[in-house]
Formats: sequence, structure tokens, C-alpha cells
Amino acid sequence: MQVLTLSFIIPAYNASNTITRCLDSIYNLSLKENDFEVIVIDDCSKDNTVQLIEQYAIKHANFTLLRQSENHRQGAARNRGVSIAQGKYIVYVDSDDESDKGVLQALQLAEKNELDMVAMHYVNVDQHGNVTEKEPITLDGVFTGVELQTKQPYWCTGPVPYVYKTSFLQQVNYPFISDVLFEDSDYVTVHLYHAKRMMYNAQCAYRVHYNATSTTHTMTYKHVADYVLLGTRMLKFYHSLNDTTSAYAQGILEGGSYNIWRSFKRLIKLSTVADVRAFYERIDTYINRADYLHYTQPAYCWTWWTKLCLKHKKIAMVLVAMGRLGYKVLNELRS
Repeated sequence: MQVLTLSFIIPAYNASNTITRCLDSIYNLSLKENDFEVIVIDDCSKDNTVQLIEQYAIKHANFTLLRQSENHRQGAARNRGVSIAQGKYIVYVDSDDESDKGVLQALQLAEKNELDMVAMHYVNVDQHGNVTEKEPITLDGVFTGVELQTKQPYWCTGPVPYVYKTSFLQQVNYPFISDVLFEDSDYVTVHLYHAKRMMYNAQCAYRVHYNATSTTHTMTYKHVADYVLLGTRMLKFYHSLNDTTSAYAQGILEGGSYNIWRSFKRLIKLSTVADVRAFYERIDTYINRADYLHYTQPAYCWTWWTKLCLKHKKIAMVLVAMGRLGYKVLNELRS
């Protein structure tokens, strides 16, 4: 089996409007095709995404299209891509985003310095094509993932603007969770914790495109529930750490707490009692809510409302049925 330098892994679902732009950005990087591969995993698209992708499979010998038999969301798609990747390094790309020339420099840094990960600079692009530059981070030389997370805690929690060494991913052995939304923040947190050798590449390597229909801009009972699941995964990892008093550990604690808090804050905004019932059925499939009542949380995140919703499903459902008035009345009684 030929060992390639780099594998681009791209999950796709109903991406017909953006997948061509995404793939063209990769093939325009001036990489030699026998040095890299592109793996696209279609997650049961209902539009003509597959037909568009197949054109690249015809043109490029380094292109692989995998088709999921059932929709299991981005986490499962990325995991499947990793399982067949032949590259020494892996880069995740979302189907509505673009790669940029900084990937080449990041790859050189990884090779020259034997890095576990490279943090790549990225920019945001709005729906009108306007680019919002991000401030470069200030870490120079080789550093650990904990140093990045401690000194730049809000730089990026998504998996896309990084180069990962494939053997490092195999060693950590923490795959994406399947079948849920928001599958990525804990993935990045865990890998940053284990990364002992990282560098930062200041040349733009990734363009994040605003997508009004993405999971971060939509709210259903699944979105609200899966914020809880993300938060509890982060809290579980926090409690697995040897030192839970470090600034890094406290950041994980706050991040996990925040995701649970914002989920239950949005619970009151669900439109029907049926939605709330479905919300509880979804989280109860994955976790035991009682297990998370004892966690010590930052005061600004772990509110009375969060505790009430975790512990008392029926009371929460009554309050949601009463609507915003019930929430307001109970809040005034409390104060």
C-alpha cells in the first residue's frame, strides 16, 4: 500500500451548492496528486451531491467516494474516512468551506518538526463573500496542545483548521461520536490535551463559509438535546484528568457547563410539549441525567433552571407548557 503525505477527509450531505467550490479549492493547491488523496463520504444526500462528486472520481485517480448506507451524521462519516486514509497526515474539510495555500506550509512544518498537530490560521467568509480576518495567535515555536488551549482558549474548537498526524490519531484513539450534532468540540479538546508537539501556521489555510442552514444556526429539540450531550462528554473527560485544578482543566469544566446551560436555556423556546418530550427521550438514550447533578460547576453556568431541568423532567415540561410566562413567574419567585 502506498503511503501518501496527506489525506483530505470531507463528509457531505446535501452539499450540491458548495461541494464543487470545496473540492476545487483542494485541487488548486498545487499539490502533486500522487502525494495526497481526497476522501468524500456522502451521508445519504437527497440532492445531486453524489453526481457532482462522481465527476471528480472520474477525473482524479487520487479521489475516493464512499457512500453511507444510512445517515449517521458527520462524526460517523469522518470516522469512516479515517479508517481507510493512507496519508501520513489528515486534514478535515467541511463540504461548504475551502482549503487555502497555508495547508502546504502547515504540512512542511509538520514534516520538519515531527509534530502531532499543526494549528492552521483561518478566516471567516460571510454569505456575501466578505472576509473577516482573525487575529493570528501569539504562540511561537513548538508548544503543547494544553498550552494552546490555555493561552488561546477560544481560538478554534472545531476540527477543521488543523493538520493531524495519522499515527497520533490512532494512538489517542478517540473517534468522533456518531448520530448526534455538535460532535466536534470534545474531539478537539481531547486531542489538544494529548498533543505534545504542535506549531502554528500563520498563513491562511482554511476559509470557513457562513451557512444559515448549518446546525449552529438552527434549533430543534435535537439541537437543544445535543448541546447537553456535548457538555456531558466534556465533563466526563474533565473528570478523567489527573489534575482538575489547572487552567486547562477549568476551561474544559466551563465549556462543558456552558453547553449544558445553554441547552436548558433554549428548552423553554421549544414550540410544543411533544418537542420537550422528544428532547428528554433523546438525552436519556445517551446519559443518566442524575449522574451530572453532583458536578461542581461555575456559578454563572450552573443555574437553578439547569438543575431543575436535569432532575425534574415533569416539572420542566409543565413550565415549558406554560411558556415564557411560567419561566418568568418562577424566576421572579426565586428572586
